[in-house]
Amino acid sequence: MLQPKRTKFRKAHKGRISGVAKGGFTLNFGSYGLKAMEPERVTARQIEATRRAITRHMKRAGRVWIRVFPDVPVSKKPTEVRWVKARVRPSSGPPA
Repeated sequence: MLQPKRTKFRKAHKGRISGVAKGGFTLNFGSYGLKAMEPERVTARQIEATRRAITRHMKRAGRVWIRVFPDVPVSKKPTEVRWVKARVRPSSGPPA
């Protein structure tokens, strides 16, 4: 699976993914390409699954170039963390 060997910082800001691509959407190698239709993050598992499916379909007769790399670590919140609703005690009248 794709993973950076070293990173300068352990965690990175999430940032936002929106808008259209400013580059990297034309074919430089080969005859066919895979294009994302929506701005969304691509995980290392998704890239690996795509690579396996493509090579299996081609019966390993050809070359596959992967030109994306999952180098921004984005982690989910743990399952124990949940929103806490404000606990307001009902009062019988104005505070004394």
